[in-house]
Amino acid sequence: MKTWSLKVKVGAYAALLTVISLAAGISIVLGILYYNQLAELDEELEGEVKELFWDFQNLGSAPRDPRQPLTDEMIPEALRDHYLLIRGPEGQMLYQSPNLKGESPGGEVGVRYTSRIGRKNCRIGVFQQGDYRVTIGTSLSSIERFQRDLRRSLLVALPVVGAMVFIGGHLLGRRAVAPVAGLTEAAERISATSPKERLPLPPSGDEIARLTEVLNRSFDRLQTSYESATRFSADASHQLKTPVSILRAGLDHLSSETGLTPSQLAEVSVLRQQTRRLTALIEDLLLLAQADAGRLQLESAELDLKPMIEAALDDLQTLVLERHISVEKELPGELHTLGDRRRVRLVLQNLIENAAKYTEENGLVKVRAFHERDWAVVRIGNSGGTIPPDDRERIFERFRRGSAVGENVRGYGLGLNIARELVRAHGGELKLSAAENDWTEFEFRLPMVPFDPQI
Repeated sequence: MKTWSLKVKVGAYAALLTVISLAAGISIVLGILYYNQLAELDEELEGEVKELFWDFQNLGSAPRDPRQPLTDEMIPEALRDHYLLIRGPEGQMLYQSPNLKGESPGGEVGVRYTSRIGRKNCRIGVFQQGDYRVTIGTSLSSIERFQRDLRRSLLVALPVVGAMVFIGGHLLGRRAVAPVAGLTEAAERISATSPKERLPLPPSGDEIARLTEVLNRSFDRLQTSYESATRFSADASHQLKTPVSILRAGLDHLSSETGLTPSQLAEVSVLRQQTRRLTALIEDLLLLAQADAGRLQLESAELDLKPMIEAALDDLQTLVLERHISVEKELPGELHTLGDRRRVRLVLQNLIENAAKYTEENGLVKVRAFHERDWAVVRIGNSGGTIPPDDRERIFERFRRGSAVGENVRGYGLGLNIARELVRAHGGELKLSAAENDWTEFEFRLPMVPFDPQI
């Protein structure tokens, strides 16, 4: 899922908020403007009616009998394009303008309202003075046209304003997050190999500077805890090697004694086996401690993986012969990479033995190796139970064993973690490439180097 950067979000949110605010404000302004225009029109209609009443009272051509119909000559020129309806004292029709075409708008005296006459929206007012009751109306076309043109102009202006605000917000956001980008780059440099790196303190003295100070103090505490844990792990593993070596030597010597009974010899044999397992565990812990501390020494040299894979498979075939496990291989003529031969051999040994360990009787272990662009790729798969989805990343954690592991399978849950650490130390990667249909496959890749047989 693609995510937007913070500066894009700032620009987008600013533009969206501006457009929404302007749209809401414009809607309010248009409404107020519309009602003000109607009020002005009402005042204009009222003034025209007052002028009409004055004419009826003062002009010589004015009607003398309020019950007699009115002619067009008695209506002022300015009102002849209006909708006009004049009634007498008993409500009789005295005059109806031709543009009404038979329609008779009504209403109470003093009321102003908007109604539709023909196909036009009109503003209508009802007035009375003396014996005359006048209903007068005029078209709202000019007001509606003004409102429509104004809305169109604003609709064109809103995207332009939104774009300008987005650009301005984007520039401001980029300037605001520039210190954060620098902190991100500095934070990426802090690792097990460079734990003393710290975030640069911005000179602004603002919230970001305060956050930087807090993070640097947190990194100081983490570095102290990490170094203490790493030192303890390395020291403990190193100190354990000597007494365990002495214990192994003593058990080896004891097993050669001739005065032991068969049961005693069996017990010594079990103790020797457990001591060997303890020695292997100590060596694994020491290796991991060195990797954590960034002190893992690699004696890198150009090497061919093919004979190393074949040697590991030859040793494996002897171990799985009684379980009738088939071993297949697909190897190229040569597969050159740059690495520490002893460490790479340990990776192969861990993965191949791990595959055989979890393969059921009459199962299959298959090893494939090939070139892929600039990588030497090795895939080691085996038949058997499928790793559950929840365990597919956890199996690389230390002392973590999959939920499907049986009690008869030995191990401490360090093999995959050690293999991944060693592969990553070589600039490669180890991953679970397949886990379905009763087939599990691990893949690791190392940088490939060109090989010249004449060298």
